[in-house]
Amino acid sequence: MTATPAIEFGSVRKTYRRRLVGQEVTALNDVSFQVARGEVCAFLGPNGAGKTTSISILMGFLYADAGNIRVLNCEPGDVRAKAQIGFLPENFAFYKYLNAHKLLRFHHALAGGNPKEAANLIGDLIHKVKLTGYDQLKIGKYSRGMVQRIGLAQALLANPQLLILDEPTSGLDPAGRKEVRDIMFALKAEGKTIFLSSHLLSEVEQICDRVIIIDRGKVLQSGSIDELLATGDRTEIVASALPAELEPWLIALSGIFERTAQAVRIVVATAHKREIAEKLWASGADVISITPLRSSLEDLYMRVVGATAAPPPVAPVATPEIPGLPV
Repeated sequence: MTATPAIEFGSVRKTYRRRLVGQEVTALNDVSFQVARGEVCAFLGPNGAGKTTSISILMGFLYADAGNIRVLNCEPGDVRAKAQIGFLPENFAFYKYLNAHKLLRFHHALAGGNPKEAANLIGDLIHKVKLTGYDQLKIGKYSRGMVQRIGLAQALLANPQLLILDEPTSGLDPAGRKEVRDIMFALKAEGKTIFLSSHLLSEVEQICDRVIIIDRGKVLQSGSIDELLATGDRTEIVASALPAELEPWLIALSGIFERTAQAVRIVVATAHKREIAEKLWASGADVISITPLRSSLEDLYMRVVGATAAPPPVAPVATPEIPGLPV
C-alpha cells in the first residue's frame, strides 16, 4: 500500500484583499504539488513568490480561498498533524534571558510533553545540535548560528515526522551554514520529511531530493533534483590522450575537447559516447571516466525564474497641470 504524501496542495488559491481601497493581490494561483514522506523538498522562489503564504496555510495560520490541502493526511491546523510537525519560521525570537535548558523545557511544556521525559530529551537535543557546553549560557549571548541551532532543537522537541523550515541558514556565516546543514543531513538519515525554503541554492542542491520553484503565486517547475539537473544529451569523457587523427572526426560529431597536462576532457552528445570511447580504446588511449553532465540548481533557477522576471508594467503617473506652464 502506497503511503499518503506528507504534504498535498491541490489547486490552492489565496488572494489578499484591501477592502477599503478595493485592491486585490493574488498570492497563490492554482498551486499544486506533493511532498512524499521521507523526502527533503526545497521550496524556492524570489521574494513575494508565495512561499511564506504557502507555509502559513500549511501550518494553519491562514486559510486558503480554494483548493485541497492535506498535511500528514489531516486538515491544516488539525492538532493531530501539529503534534507531528516541527516548525522553524524565518523570523523568530526567543527569550534572551533564558538558557537552552530552560527555553526547551518551556517549549516542551507548551507542547504538552511529559515533564518526566524532559531532562533526557533536552540533553539529547542539545547534544544533537552541537550546543553542549553552551547550554547554561543565556540565549542573548548566543551567536546567530547558535540561535538557529537552538531553534532547530525547539522544532525537534516532539520528534516530529515533518519539519517545515523557512530560511534555516539565513544570515549565517559559512561555518554556521555548515553546522545547520550537518544537522539536516542527520535528520534526513533518520527518515524525517523536510520542507525547506531557502535562497541559498548551493546549500539546497547538496541536501534536497525534490525541488519546487514558485513565482508570482504559480508553480513554474517541480520534480526530483536529479531529473531537473540532468542535461540529458551531453556527456563528458576524460581520456589519457586524443590522437590527432581523431580530432576532425570528433569535431564533425560536434564534440569539443580540452587538453591538460594529465588528460583530455571531451564533451559530446550522449548518443555518441560509446562510439567515441571505442575509438579511443582502439587507438591505444585509456578512457578514465564517462560522466553525464549535470547543470547546477542556480542555472536551473535562473532559467526558470528569469523567464518571468520582468516586472509588470507600471501605469504612468499623471502630472498635475500648473497654471502658466506647458503640459
